[in-house]
Amino acid sequence: MTRKKILWLCSWYPNKIEPFNGDFVQRHARAASLYDDIYVIHVAADTSKAASKEEIIINKAKDLVEHFVYYKRGSAFLGKIISYYRWFIVSRQAIRFYLKENGKPDLVHVHIPVKSGLLALWMKKKYKVPYVLTEHWGIYNNVEVNNYESKSILFKNYTKKIINGAARFISVSSYLAEGVNRLVMKKKYTVIPNTVDTSLFYFNEKHSSTFRFIHVSNMVPVKNTEGILKAFKLLLQQKNNASLIMVGDTDPAIRKFANELGISVTNISFLGEVSYKQVAEELKQSQCLVLFSNIENSPCVICEALCCGLPVIATNVGGIPELVDADNSILVEPGNERNLANAMQKMMESYSGYDGKKIAEDATNKFSYSVIGKKIDTVYREVTGI
Repeated sequence: MTRKKILWLCSWYPNKIEPFNGDFVQRHARAASLYDDIYVIHVAADTSKAASKEEIIINKAKDLVEHFVYYKRGSAFLGKIISYYRWFIVSRQAIRFYLKENGKPDLVHVHIPVKSGLLALWMKKKYKVPYVLTEHWGIYNNVEVNNYESKSILFKNYTKKIINGAARFISVSSYLAEGVNRLVMKKKYTVIPNTVDTSLFYFNEKHSSTFRFIHVSNMVPVKNTEGILKAFKLLLQQKNNASLIMVGDTDPAIRKFANELGISVTNISFLGEVSYKQVAEELKQSQCLVLFSNIENSPCVICEALCCGLPVIATNVGGIPELVDADNSILVEPGNERNLANAMQKMMESYSGYDGKKIAEDATNKFSYSVIGKKIDTVYREVTGI
């Protein structure tokens, strides 16, 4: 099978300033590079005092190149305005460097329409290279505070133009794509979910006298971690042999809240932000993942937990029902803490009925790099004819 040259233009991508920004996009790139030559361009503003005028870093793996450009941006209002113009200039310079070194790509792949889609529109017009678009941003609903309807007219116009110009529209969930169709424009779509590094996330036998629940998120308000703690407090009144591991907190307020609820440190642990590898280790040592979000698009951590063989308790919102079924999950209504506590108790009592090995096997067959990479390559072949 012929490998194609694909240029990725990414609005979000992990970088030295924001190491977790769009890490799911990077995993898609690694999956796609199994089948095609992927060249990623990501341009980021650096507001630190130590920032130089411009810094270029190019990381080369076998079939994946990551081209980062950092440019200095002032923190004042005027600096932000100038930054938009500077971003576009620097991005085009990076694209021209790619073209000089590699020639025209067979296809451009945009991740998150604004702002990188503007570059794809420019390339389509100037170099006659088509682009496909993957949307990851879960803003097409009325629950997320920073939602699509709250955006400026300019943002909405560009989003519509970028989606309309794409040769193919890919979404990580049907829920997200249907939101785009409802709020932006009608566009046929292909669902390609988030992917998991199954060399890290895999089934492990558990041997523990304490039932270990785990929650992984950035613990922003929409995740409703306070609700998880309240439900866990209710659970402990019935089952005192349960523990809860909270991964990803950066605000001390959530730890203070747990203390105010009177949850013993013997039952709960807060780990803060940890590496992707450590997330895998924590999941493999746990029995069940808990998410209690008010809204979700397609949470990577559900896919990761399933690949580790963990059954999941999560809210019946957004794209979550697309990832789970009755054999690997219990779905609860958002905001209902008593419902969540009951589900956690049910999970402890019926845990032996879940086949962790099969859960992991089924998830690996859906979310591994090889499976997702093949789905991405299929789209590329359909568009390019190569």
